[in-house]
Amino acid sequence: MKHELVLPDRNGNGLTETIQCDGPVVVIGANGSGKSRLGAWIEMGMPSPKVAHRIAAQRSLVVPKYASPKNLEQALNELIYGNSENTNNKGAYRWNNNQLTTSLLSDYDQVLSTLFAEEHKRDNDFVKACRDRDAAGMDRQIPIPDSPIDILISIWNDIMPQRKLALNDGKVMVENPAGGEYHGREMSDGERVALYLMGQCLCAPGGAVLIIDEPEIHLHRSLMSRLWTKIEEVKQDCLFIYITHDIDFAASRVGAFKIWVRSFGGGNWVWDEVPDVDDLPEPLLLEIVGSRKRVLFTEGERGCLDYSIYQALYPDCLVIPRGGCTKVIESTKAMRDNPALHHVEAYGIIDRDFRTQAEMDALTANGVHTIDVAEVENLLCVEGVVREVASSLGLDPDDICHKVTDFVIDCLKGELDVQVSSRAAAEIQFKLNMFDAKAVGKVNLNTALTGLTNAIDVDGVYDQSEAVYRTIISNNDLDSALRIYNRKSLQRRIAPIFGLNEGEFGKLVMRLLKSDHKANIVSALRIHAPTI
Repeated sequence: MKHELVLPDRNGNGLTETIQCDGPVVVIGANGSGKSRLGAWIEMGMPSPKVAHRIAAQRSLVVPKYASPKNLEQALNELIYGNSENTNNKGAYRWNNNQLTTSLLSDYDQVLSTLFAEEHKRDNDFVKACRDRDAAGMDRQIPIPDSPIDILISIWNDIMPQRKLALNDGKVMVENPAGGEYHGREMSDGERVALYLMGQCLCAPGGAVLIIDEPEIHLHRSLMSRLWTKIEEVKQDCLFIYITHDIDFAASRVGAFKIWVRSFGGGNWVWDEVPDVDDLPEPLLLEIVGSRKRVLFTEGERGCLDYSIYQALYPDCLVIPRGGCTKVIESTKAMRDNPALHHVEAYGIIDRDFRTQAEMDALTANGVHTIDVAEVENLLCVEGVVREVASSLGLDPDDICHKVTDFVIDCLKGELDVQVSSRAAAEIQFKLNMFDAKAVGKVNLNTALTGLTNAIDVDGVYDQSEAVYRTIISNNDLDSALRIYNRKSLQRRIAPIFGLNEGEFGKLVMRLLKSDHKANIVSALRIHAPTI
């Protein structure tokens, strides 16, 4: 069903604009960007006769012992407007003297009263219809329409079949699988909020605009998306607007119109649609636009060593692991080249590996930086870190540093030919990437390839690579060796020098990053990391 939604002009100039919605609307943005205020603006500015019903993030989940008995008009007016008679001043009654985004919404009783009033009216209407048919000499066997309570119980049984819910005679009761029953006020937070949200939405008038601030609060991740999908299915004539911090929930609203609120000030908002960006999955993009931090794409995965190191080094950045270096380069380029994201500062950081200076300069020009060691794991082995770890264990830093240096240099000597060959091969590969793919015709293609291969002096490249390694070996310098030595296992293998089991060294450094040693370790790491 298509809906029209009036919003403040996206450029913050005080005007309005109308968007067409075929499905729900999702509003995301950083804390303090004005998302909740935007929800209040939509609610209070909704033109009559359309009903806008907003469910605040700050809501009481106290289940009353008994729901107050009311007729349907009275109950619905109190739920929607906060007053059964005056429906023209929602700000004063429902929102406690216009505290639109700070007032605690305490209307569980109104939700239950409306549910019971809806069922009571359904029952009365059904009885009257049967009697009218009797009077007309017709068969009284007619279908019983579902009440909101019937629909609510059906959804409940689908998403939480382990608990049997009953709403009878003004009370909420739950059947315990182990036997017996208990009152709804003893339900878990998740169960109470599920009942509350379903009741709010199912009682809303047809065609209403439902604004739900933080629909994810207290709901288990496995239930959240299913619950709202079910509610949307039974309220297809309503427009759902979700204001959320939960990236997974936002991404689960497939086909939704997604709004990214960038800033708020002076009663105006600056917002935009969440753009499509090649090479970036939507959940990742939503995380980026929902943060005000600079973005730093890194190698590795969340929870791995790379992630922990870069979080410590760049606390002011949103660190997003992308797996391999190719993904880091692609993601950084995609962000920086997208006009809709021009104000989001995006960078990448990758291992030095065997890259030439020319290759690193080209990457830096596109926002992708390299660390000053061959592998990120080597950062844990640099002299400053080694000394700090030794001090934390009560060992002599000079002695330990000397032993680690000797160990690393000996390991490098033991696989010199492998390292030299790998470095030379990487440089040759880089040169081969310069092949002129725009050459046209058999002759020109052959000429381009022959010219390129003839220009590559394999012997010279190998000899130059070997000279680099032999110079570093002769200098016996730890940090210089780590700059060119590609071997991820070094940080594991130096553990016995510290009296640790192999593999325990890296874990110890991670623990020290959460202790009083953090400042010294971060200072040691920063010497070998780019400034971003």
